[in-house]
Amino acid sequence: MNFPAALISAGLGAAFLAAELTFYYQPAWINPDYALGLIFSMRHSKARTAVSRLLINPQSAEFSTLRSVEENAAKYVCGAVKAKDKSGKYVDFRSFVYTVATDSARIDDDGLISHRHGAFRACPISPEDKVSPDGQSMVKAIEKVVPSVVSSAMSTIGTQMPAGGGSGGSLEQQVGHMANQMTGGPLPGSSSGSGSYSGSASSSGSKSGSAGQQANLSSNAVLDNESGWSSDRPPAAWPTFPLDHPLARSAPKRTAGQAIALAKKIEDRWEQAKSGNAKARPSSDEIQEACRALLTVSPKDSKFPKAWAAFVRLRKIDRETA
Repeated sequence: MNFPAALISAGLGAAFLAAELTFYYQPAWINPDYALGLIFSMRHSKARTAVSRLLINPQSAEFSTLRSVEENAAKYVCGAVKAKDKSGKYVDFRSFVYTVATDSARIDDDGLISHRHGAFRACPISPEDKVSPDGQSMVKAIEKVVPSVVSSAMSTIGTQMPAGGGSGGSLEQQVGHMANQMTGGPLPGSSSGSGSYSGSASSSGSKSGSAGQQANLSSNAVLDNESGWSSDRPPAAWPTFPLDHPLARSAPKRTAGQAIALAKKIEDRWEQAKSGNAKARPSSDEIQEACRALLTVSPKDSKFPKAWAAFVRLRKIDRETA
């Protein structure tokens, strides 16, 4: 039996077990999942009610992507709502934020589906979200516990090994041998197998580099969460639109460069219109045509990030023109 390896494994196991017991213990008489679910359900219900009060046609409301968040001890419910406008037509999902403390909501719709109310403020925490406070505490606790456990184990190993260069070798040699058995390879910088290690390090470096590039691409863009789209964070693929959606129609064949140029032309006209040139104002149909052109750019194309950024900007312009 490899006593040093077993000792370190047992120490690490004990550290993680202690952290789990510390942060996840609760009395047997309470079901935390049920309790949290009940609290969130009540908040979401109040959020729907508050948002419906603002809508021009509250009976047509459809809600999506509701989630409870906390920021600086304040509680919110963030989500999206779809409803009919004054003409009776459905307007695509618009983001809203409900403040629990004041029982009030604000919708990012520019007055399309809601009565006049306070200016919209974005959700304080994005959908990608940070690690929860409890998770951060656990990570910090483990970071503190693990080094002390390993240090204690190494001290014990040192007392059980020969002081000189006996058959077991020096402490450094014993630790190196133990690491070889645990990891299947020599320690970095060890004399044996340094060439193979550097080769594997180089290969892992290239893999981590490609992984880093992939990390810049978020998961598929969700149509119900358009407020969470960012022009500088292209997704892995274009969002999927319903068959009856204007952007689901086929578009003329264009190159990636032509599609991006068409989008820029629309953006330039919009800027001119904002400067007072009413004749330059692009129509919703023209904006949607440029969006459909961008949707033909393959996510594997090198120009896809530029196409995505232009697409996000055009969608915002389309909402403003509406």
